Formats: sequence, structure tokens, C-alpha cells
Amino acid sequence: MRVLHLIYDDRGNPWVAGGGAVRAFEIYRRLSGQVDATIVTGSYPGASAGEEFGVTFRRVGARRPYAWSRLSYALKANRILRREAYDVAVFDYSAYTPIFLPERRPVGMAVHHLTGPTARGRWGSLVGAGIAALERSMLRRARHVSLSAAVVEPEVRRLAPQAEVVVVGAGVGEEFFELTRREEDYLLFFGRLDVFQKGLDVLIDAFRMIRSDRPTLRLRIAGRGKDAAQVVRLVERAGLSGAVEIMGPVSDRERLELLGGALLMLMPSRFEGFGLVAAEAMAAGVPLVASDAGSLPEVVSYPEGGVIVPAGDAGALAAGATALLEDRPRRTRLSRTARETARRFTWDAVADRHHRFLELIAGIRTVD
Repeated sequence: MRVLHLIYDDRGNPWVAGGGAVRAFEIYRRLSGQVDATIVTGSYPGASAGEEFGVTFRRVGARRPYAWSRLSYALKANRILRREAYDVAVFDYSAYTPIFLPERRPVGMAVHHLTGPTARGRWGSLVGAGIAALERSMLRRARHVSLSAAVVEPEVRRLAPQAEVVVVGAGVGEEFFELTRREEDYLLFFGRLDVFQKGLDVLIDAFRMIRSDRPTLRLRIAGRGKDAAQVVRLVERAGLSGAVEIMGPVSDRERLELLGGALLMLMPSRFEGFGLVAAEAMAAGVPLVASDAGSLPEVVSYPEGGVIVPAGDAGALAAGATALLEDRPRRTRLSRTARETARRFTWDAVADRHHRFLELIAGIRTVD
């Protein structure tokens, strides 16, 4: 089965590298003996095509700047879906990559979160309304859709009535479960540096509150993204330059080291897909304080997996983190139960479920 998977994001993309790119790679490397998969990503500085673990990577669109890279990717991806030969194609949905699925071709859509509900807050009423309308139009064209479990109900209402829907989550590598914990005096944020989506302004405000009674406490921010410079400005304006370390992109080994030493992981997203970072933190035994955005409440499975607070509320984030910092026995219990809760996320099971989705698109099987 020749499979094209279209996702602008890529693990090496300096602007948006995130969980969706990891998910696509982890799935298809496990299906390499069953399907002939090509992941079609956007291009970016330093990007190169090639093969990795039996998965072919193809880069399309401009390498820079970010906005043109994204738009040119969408133009080429639309052409690929209409004209090229494949047995099955899947588009990892994003409202910021306007791809309209062609009729009478075997194409499905993977939807991890919606943009419309928060677009007005990010872009203002006029642009936000346009993005929400574009999103509705894109979703209504999908005939085969995979969704994260927690977002099924709100997103199904936006799909075509005849759309066939399956639930496909994400997984966690075994190396996270094997990590040895050692608490050090820092909190951790790991993820894409997108201030609005990831709530990094909320994070900085909350850390300022937390640190008022803990002058030695530090915050480490790891990840890459288009808003790196804005994060630096937020830290400087809050007077926290000496207490916040912005680490940029880190290696897999460095990520495990950060998780091993963090007192807590903070995840204050305003909207979120599956929340792969949350599942990885839980598997590593890091007590987690996360917002109630998207799939996070289901992934975290409060109270066994972590603490849930309202999205966009710096005071609630600070209070939730402070309560854990002051209660070491609770942190120890949460570290243990979080790992147990995260055991339900395995990449092999996710890959098998995604394979079933591919067969649904190809007409080989029906929804189950």
C-alpha cells in the first residue's frame, strides 16, 4: 500500500517542531514492513529529503521565511493530493495550512485540535472569524477522519454527516518509563515556543508568583519555535532573566536528563491536541500541572496522572504548582501513579490503530 502522509510539521522544523511530527514518524517506522510510506513535510532551513527507518521524507515548499514556507507548502500539497498516484493519503489537519481534500480520491484527515474556538483571541475578531470559517469548510470535506478521543464530540459536530470517524491517539517510548528520578530545584516547560497556543505568557506570570516565596527556584524552558524572541522579552519584562533558562532545542538525551531532575512539569496550553509531552512527562514520573485544554484532561486522567487547572489562569497554575512543591509525599505518590496511568499509551497499539484507519480509507475495512 503506497501511503502519502501530509503534515507541514517536521521534527527538525525550527518554527513548529512538535508532537504531530513525532507521532507521524513513530507510526510509520512501525508500519514500514506493511506500507510504503512517504511523509510530505514543509521545507525549512537545513531541510533535506531522504529515508529513515524505512520511512521516506519529502520536503516541499519554500525554505524561508516561515509564512511563505507554510503557504507554499499548502499550494504544493493541494496539487500533490489532486494529481499524484497513491493508494491512501492522510492530511494532518491544520487551519494554518489550507488543504482541501479532493473528492473521489482515497484521502483521510487526522484532526488533533481545532483552531477556530481560539482564533479570535489570537488574531482578533475579523481574522479569527475568517480562520473559523476556513476551518469549517476544510473539515466538511473530510470523509474519513481520525480524532483524539477527548476531542471527538466537539469536532464531530463540524464534520460532514457521512464522515467515518475512528479514534487514534499517540504513544510513549519505553525510555521514559525507565528514567530514574532525581529532584533538583527547577520547574520545566518542554514544547513548541508558541506563546499563545502553549500559554507561555501564563507560564511566566505563574512562575513569578511561585518564585516570590522560593528565591532559589528556577524555570527551564526547552524547545524551539517561532516565538523564541518573544519568550525572551516576556522573561525580561517580568524581571526573571536570572531565574529562567531558555534552552532552545535539546537532544533526546538532554530531554531525558531534564525530565529526570524536574520538580514539576508545567503545561499551560490554551489549546492542545493529544498532548504528547504530557504523556511523556507522566511516563517519566514527573508530577504534572496542566491546563484543561483539548485532550489534556483525558491524557492526564486527574488525579492519578497530574493536576488540572483552568486554561489561561496564571493564578490557578501557580496555586497548583505551589501545592505540589509544598507536599513532597504527594509528589512521590503522583510520580508513581502517573507512570502507571501512562502505560496505556504504546506506539505499537497506536500504529496498529492507524493502520486500520488507512485500510478504512482504502475501502479494505469498515469502522470498528
